[in-house]
Amino acid sequence: MKKILIASHGHLASGIKSSLQILTGMTDEITTIDAYVDEHDYVADIKQYVEEIGNDPAIIFTDLFGGSVNQKVMLEVAGHDNIFVVSGTNLPIVLSVLLDEQELTKSHLEELIGMSQVQLVEVEPNDDDLSDDSFLS
Repeated sequence: MKKILIASHGHLASGIKSSLQILTGMTDEITTIDAYVDEHDYVADIKQYVEEIGNDPAIIFTDLFGGSVNQKVMLEVAGHDNIFVVSGTNLPIVLSVLLDEQELTKSHLEELIGMSQVQLVEVEPNDDDLSDDSFLS
């Protein structure tokens, strides 16, 4: 099983993990870092995570590309070909990776990211086909 770290500013990381626990119950291999919520040095946690995974495949999800958390992660994973970093994290991409059974490769990860993008959903106000019951069937 692939190892996953979610690192974010504030409680986004633990919030995503909480949602994944509700949806899948599969959070044993997920580690979270909620940075800047207290005086704790989260950089030490990133270093420890990278050391502990060794050569196992892993993905680190960060909340904001170029943000301080992402920058610290990038510094620690430099030279580790077995670790992928995904920024701009959302629940769908972490869920997709968690449930996916294919080998973790860059090209497959790019496919999963493409399918997990934010979407604009429009509803026509006079659409008679929409009702609370239509979502249940």
